[in-house]
Amino acid sequence: MTGQPQSTPGPELEGSGRLGRDPLTGLPGEHLFRLQFPEEFALARAREANGALIAVKLDNIIGINRAHGRTGGDEALRAVAYVLSNYRGNPGRESHAAFKIGGPVFGYFIPQCSAPEARQVAEDLHRLVMDSELYLDRLTVSIGVVNLYEFFMEEGSREELALRVEQAALYRLSLAEQQGANTICDSSNVGAESVAERPSVLLVEPDPPSMELLVRALKAADLAVSIREDGESAMSFIEATPPGVIICEAMSPRLNGFTIRERLRTNALWNGIPFILVSHKKNDDLIRKAVEHDIRHFFRKPVSLVEVVGLVTNITRSAGR
Repeated sequence: MTGQPQSTPGPELEGSGRLGRDPLTGLPGEHLFRLQFPEEFALARAREANGALIAVKLDNIIGINRAHGRTGGDEALRAVAYVLSNYRGNPGRESHAAFKIGGPVFGYFIPQCSAPEARQVAEDLHRLVMDSELYLDRLTVSIGVVNLYEFFMEEGSREELALRVEQAALYRLSLAEQQGANTICDSSNVGAESVAERPSVLLVEPDPPSMELLVRALKAADLAVSIREDGESAMSFIEATPPGVIICEAMSPRLNGFTIRERLRTNALWNGIPFILVSHKKNDDLIRKAVEHDIRHFFRKPVSLVEVVGLVTNITRSAGR
C-alpha cells in the first residue's frame, strides 16, 4: 500500500473539525459520529425513511500484527479505510459517511435506503475489501447491519435511540465474528442460537499478540473470544452484548482496567460479570487497588494458561453462561 488514503466523509458527518479525525486512517472518529448521528436518526424517523448503520471489522488483526508487526496492522486498517472512503466517493453516495469506531472496527452510515439496498452495500464492501490489492495479503471483514426503521417505534430520546442503533450494529457484528468471521449478519436471529451455546469471553488487551496463546487456549476450550484494544471500545462492546467473562489489562488505554470495573459496578446489568485483571506490574499498590474495586482475580503476565482457562471454564460452567 502506498501513502495514506484520503477520506471523504459525507456532509452529514463532516462536522466542524473540533473533535478531529482518527489519526491513523484520516476518517471521522467515533466522538464526532456520536455527536451528530442522533440528529441523523431523528431526521430519518421524522421522514419515516429508512437508513442503515453498518459496522465493519477487519478480521484477524492479531495474525496480521504477528506476521507483519504493528506497522503492518496499521497499514491493513488504512487499506480498509481507503476501501470504505473510495466506495462512498462514487456518484450517488455523496450523503454516505465512513468513520472509525475503535480498534479494528469501522462504521458506514447510509441516511436513506431500503433494507435490500443496505444488504447490497454490505456485500459490496465485503467483496471490495477481499478484492483489494492495497495490502500484501488478502484482507477480510466481518459486518453487522442495522436498518434504522427497526427502532422507529421505540421510546426514548434521540440520543438513547441512536445509541441503541449503534449497539445493535456492534452486536450483529459480534454475531458475524463468532460465526467464523468473514461474513455478514443483518438480523439478530441469524446464528444467535448457536452463538449463545458457547460461553463468551471479552479480552481487553492493547497488544493482542502478547496474549495470542491465551486466545488460542480459550478457543480450544470452546469459548467464544472477542478482543478489544482499548477501554472505550470495550465498553461499547459490553453495552451491545455483555460477555460471560471479562479479562482486562490493568493499564488498557482510553479507560484502564480499574475504570472499566468501576463503570461496570454502577450498572446492575453488568455488575455481576466476572472480571479478571492481568498485568505485568502486579505490585502491592495495584493489589490494594484491585481489592478496593472488588476484583477477585488478578494474574501477573505472562499468565498461566492452565490456571486462567480453568478459572474461566469453571466460572462459565457454574453460571450457566
